[in-house]
Amino acid sequence: MMQACWELLIDTLFYNGKGRIHWLASSRGWIQDLGTGKPPKHLLAKKKINLEGHEIFPGWIDSHVHLYLLGSKKYELDVGFCSSQDELLEILKGEVTPKTSGLEVCGWKGSELSLFLLDQVSSCIPIIVRRVDEHAVWVNTCLLKKANILKKYPTGFLADKAMKHLEPFRPKVSPHEIEAALMEAEIQLLSDGITSVHDMATELLPLKTLITLMQQKKMNLRVSCALYGKEACNAFPKPQVNLFNHHLNIRAKKIFIDGALGSRGAWLSSPYEDSPGHCGTPLSTEKELVSTIRKALQNQFQLIFHVLGDQASIFVLEILNTYFSPKEVRDRRFRFEHLEVCHPKVLPLMKKFGIIASVQPWHIVSDRPWLEKRLGKKRMNTVGIFDKMKKKGIPLCGGSDTPIEPHDPRLVKKFVHFYTVGGAYAEFSEDTKGTLEIGKLADFSVRSKEKTEMTVVGGEVVYAR
Repeated sequence: MMQACWELLIDTLFYNGKGRIHWLASSRGWIQDLGTGKPPKHLLAKKKINLEGHEIFPGWIDSHVHLYLLGSKKYELDVGFCSSQDELLEILKGEVTPKTSGLEVCGWKGSELSLFLLDQVSSCIPIIVRRVDEHAVWVNTCLLKKANILKKYPTGFLADKAMKHLEPFRPKVSPHEIEAALMEAEIQLLSDGITSVHDMATELLPLKTLITLMQQKKMNLRVSCALYGKEACNAFPKPQVNLFNHHLNIRAKKIFIDGALGSRGAWLSSPYEDSPGHCGTPLSTEKELVSTIRKALQNQFQLIFHVLGDQASIFVLEILNTYFSPKEVRDRRFRFEHLEVCHPKVLPLMKKFGIIASVQPWHIVSDRPWLEKRLGKKRMNTVGIFDKMKKKGIPLCGGSDTPIEPHDPRLVKKFVHFYTVGGAYAEFSEDTKGTLEIGKLADFSVRSKEKTEMTVVGGEVVYAR
């Protein structure tokens, strides 16, 4: 009898909860037992935590975040609150002093800016205004001249690949600044009960910093990275998974097929309603994409395709159907990211190749005021067709695209299951995450009404209100 008691020794007992689960026992980061009512008397715990009648939920998995960008917003001037160009102009003028060598702001949600407007702020220092979707910028004449691209981009508007011209003229970010941004992002996410994230377009320097933080046990958030850029991809030629006790996965690569709707970079099958003759901008050729897919399959990488417009997803599926077998693609769980505009005719091919629909429901809400102007009334029935995807048996996962959109999953309550089992499947972790079961990771949140009271990762309390 005594022996049986010692076999049930656990690290932590969380008790006095309500809802489907009243108590949960964890050891070494994993769920050992759980149930309703009062915990069994023979459970021996090194530590006990009273949940004070609050509900226990599985830890959210946000399947689309930009970790560094989220944290860096704290240290940038966000002009998302500006309601007019005049207000933006006053804000920018107020930031310029005799010692200012350059000015960059983020989050602009308003109408298209003019070169003339930004030149009013200064003709002597470079100015960059980033659109809220981070797929386009407006710059002044000074910067265009410095980059020697005034003739090529006379309006001062640059989208997607064109923004690379500006990199040499933007301030370099220090390792300390990257670390501070990542730590800030973690604080924000954990405080909303998010225990795991899929970091989209992870470049090498942030990834190196993330690894250092995890080596030093300073980062509690679980992160699955989608590599982006030659440096990051060359540094990790093979997938690495379950690093630092299931805290880091490097098994995916991000591929941009098109841009965003707001900047008219999303690739549509027919022209934009408010830009006749323009269908958006494809960012990859057939030859490039076939080579990329072939290498990814050989090296067992998951590919995550940014496909915001309907033609972008059609393009990828036609390539898969022409050059690759469904089985080899299904095994790698390729993902289509965004799918904001998606023609129902692609759903059978998505099902055939096991494509995961990784969606951000909040985009449909925030884009609604101008979406019909871009697409026209007839195409609005191709926007956000998540229910049709689900009925076709297509796996779905959900993300916020934070900091582009809010990252609290409770804001899109209808789709919360996308943030649990859906997110776990999308990162090959359905056996360890997504639900609260014996043998899975002890990742969960504790809530009262609409507030997160506590967030637990691996059986450790990493946030408490």
